[in-house]
Amino acid sequence: MNSNISVISSRNPKERIPLLVNILYEYGIKQNKNIYFQAFDINTTFYVNHLISLISKIDFKLVESYMFPVITKSEKLRNQKIDTQKLFTAIETIRNSNINISSNKVLDKENWLDYVFDYSLPYSVIIIDNFKTFIDKVDIDINTINKHINKYCQKFNAEVILFMNDSDKDKYSFPRWKNSQVSDAFIFEFDKNNYNILDIRERMDK
Repeated sequence: MNSNISVISSRNPKERIPLLVNILYEYGIKQNKNIYFQAFDINTTFYVNHLISLISKIDFKLVESYMFPVITKSEKLRNQKIDTQKLFTAIETIRNSNINISSNKVLDKENWLDYVFDYSLPYSVIIIDNFKTFIDKVDIDINTINKHINKYCQKFNAEVILFMNDSDKDKYSFPRWKNSQVSDAFIFEFDKNNYNILDIRERMDK
């Protein structure tokens, strides 16, 4: 991601979640940037719990069992005790960050384009987890969407990161934006329990 606007595609939404959570962590926690994240594919709480898991290095399933105690069915999870200090430190870290995650909008009549890329709200980073869904909801031609996003980036020197499926990306052209694919140039190895990055290797088969 070396340009203001990046389109990152993947085979399916599940494939991009580890990278997406790490982008939130890198920009929102480590760099303390002002972030707006629009979630379409998955509920907001899912991303928050994954971020808690990544910060605390606690197994995501265990974090989820504490954040949603009434749906915990596994006896193994019920018998596991969480490190409360790490859990609350992670929650406090997110609480003190400038990360804003939303899965809806306040006013139904408001256009999604104006809502997410609001010229009166300066964000350093805007992330959308499914840009195809966003395009469909906006229901405006793609050139107008491109111009609006470009104008927002120029106005606030913002970075925009747009995720979408490979099959959807083929339907559109983004000539002025940075286009890439999950694990296109680099292979990421994640801890499956908390999405901590264990290793990053440059692809040799390109």
